[in-house]
Amino acid sequence: MSRPKNVLLGLTGSINLANIHSYIAAMQHSFGCRIHIMMTPSAQTFIPASTLTHSIDGHVFVDLSEKGGFKMPHVELTHWADLIVILPASANTIAKTAHGFSQDIVSATVLASESPTLFFPSMYIGMWRKKSVQRNVEMLREDGFIVYASDTKLDNNSPFITGGSLPSPNEACRFIADYI
Repeated sequence: MSRPKNVLLGLTGSINLANIHSYIAAMQHSFGCRIHIMMTPSAQTFIPASTLTHSIDGHVFVDLSEKGGFKMPHVELTHWADLIVILPASANTIAKTAHGFSQDIVSATVLASESPTLFFPSMYIGMWRKKSVQRNVEMLREDGFIVYASDTKLDNNSPFITGGSLPSPNEACRFIADYI
């Protein structure tokens, strides 16, 4: 029997963090994986790290000084992880990664990693449609990152339906399954 997969989940600043427990549960159910979580400072303004610790068997890393049993987490986590999933991926984190900035635990770890890394963009459609955001997404793809192609339809009944929106937890797991 093969060992459980190790998934490093990166959370960035997006209102869609309100549903993150559903995604964590779906990943655990679908893959039987072990999970560590990394959070940007912006993510922590949406959901406290302490609310996630009981959802996983790993540790929640909130900054570059957080050790969680590792000497240099942003490096050692890359060796531990079979897969990195950035969900939700904010425009800010997409831009930082595309341009090589490593200002927080998420961006530093992603840049240090050679593991497959999946981004699930999540932002208001006005941001998603900006040429600068689309350039950054294309740069990620050119650099070998995997970016979920979200639906960009606009519902005429609501100006807030997103492109750059998250799939359902089950759809996210179907996408992740191709890389785990």
